[in-house]
Amino acid sequence: MKGTRKQNKRAAGISRREVIVSEWRRLGAASIGTDELLRIQQAIGEAFGEDAIESPATIARELAHEGGELRHPEIIECDARWREAQIESEARKLDGLQAFFEVEPLSLKKAEALIKKLEKLRKQSERTGDRTSLLGLRDLAVKARLAAHSLAQNRALDQIGRAEQSEIAEWLAVWIQTPKLFGEWLELRRRAPEFRNKFATEKDR
Repeated sequence: MKGTRKQNKRAAGISRREVIVSEWRRLGAASIGTDELLRIQQAIGEAFGEDAIESPATIARELAHEGGELRHPEIIECDARWREAQIESEARKLDGLQAFFEVEPLSLKKAEALIKKLEKLRKQSERTGDRTSLLGLRDLAVKARLAAHSLAQNRALDQIGRAEQSEIAEWLAVWIQTPKLFGEWLELRRRAPEFRNKFATEKDR
């Protein structure tokens, strides 16, 4: 049912603002507080997906323009709770990516998995227009590349270990510059004689 409603709203070209106002009127609430805001957020999520949900403060502003009476203390508290939940959600998204900075050097296989996770998160953030997350992911990749490059110069690692870190730094550089092409580029890179000769015996440890 939710999927059908989402498709219908999009097909009809209905905006999020229209959903906000329509749901508020459907509720018939004399004033707007936590319960009303949560119901409206649910309606937005059903219509456009969870990533499209507006903050309680944004919804309240839209309804104030429509003449809605706001219960300000509830709205402030509801908005604060929602933003805390969003911060926790963002932190969970990055869970595991800190492996880029572990003391133990990454293998090629693990580095590939982490870059694929970066790309998945990048696509999600791009789809929702979350520029803050996009910049954060790119910054993380830049720092990871510097870490790999530093390890590639570390004489405490053996030759193949330094070569792996240099390779990972190159992978990250490609993802930073052209993330949409990284998957295709990596496939071609793996087929290159230079790559095969250098890492064939390691099998992406």
